[in-house]
Amino acid sequence: KKKVAGTFPNSEPEVAGTFLDLTLRPIGIFKSEQIEPYQAGKQPDDLGLPGQIHLNSGDNLELALQDINGCSHLWIIFGFHFNQNWKPLVQPPRSQKKIGVFATRAPYRPNPLGLSLVPLMSVDHLTLHVGANDILNGSPVYDIKPYHPEFDSVQNAHIHWLENSKLPQHQITFSPFAESQLEFLSKYHLKEIRPFITRQLEFDPTNKNKKRVTKGPHFWTLCYRTWRIDFTMSEDIIAILSIRSGYAEKELFDIEDKYSDKDIHRAFVKEFS
Repeated sequence: KKKVAGTFPNSEPEVAGTFLDLTLRPIGIFKSEQIEPYQAGKQPDDLGLPGQIHLNSGDNLELALQDINGCSHLWIIFGFHFNQNWKPLVQPPRSQKKIGVFATRAPYRPNPLGLSLVPLMSVDHLTLHVGANDILNGSPVYDIKPYHPEFDSVQNAHIHWLENSKLPQHQITFSPFAESQLEFLSKYHLKEIRPFITRQLEFDPTNKNKKRVTKGPHFWTLCYRTWRIDFTMSEDIIAILSIRSGYAEKELFDIEDKYSDKDIHRAFVKEFS
């Protein structure tokens, strides 16, 4: 027997038969404005940004795409290229305890393979344009399969630990001032801030172990890279008050620009100060 690639060190499959190492070769790469892990959702949702699958040339993939335009949704099998290690227990955003990784969609898997359902928007030769998704820029794509509405929808399906989660879901509201700030930032290609806020705060919003939040005398603050989002809480409503720069005034005019974003911050401060 040969050890299956990507499994546990010093272990052999306890199954009859011969197992050969499996080498996966990407058929393409995923392109998106979702670059960092915190920019993409934990699951595909309407908050995700669109993306493109750029397939390899020279592999007859043009023929493999025949008739795919008639598929409304696709299953994408891709690689979690940010993850080098796996965890047997993980803590999903909606759970207060750790869950076995095989009972979750967490990326920390023995073999770093992801599965995502995306809407197909259009096909341009070897480029597939897809809608909202949870796949990061640069992810290797290994396979594409159609969503089959007759067989992929299962009645009475359930996940027990998720159904018994005690974390309530909060409604997220944005003040008119915060809305104007988000609109301004979207012009600078910072469209991911709104979905980031929603995903971070809709469940367990003040858990400091899971997210960068601090409590002030009058409101809470959520950190997103070099930005700060101020919000208040009631029983089931999170009210986003405003967004502000995380740079002090003196820092904005320092020559050093580690994150290459001070020009945006200066324009933002000028617009909303």
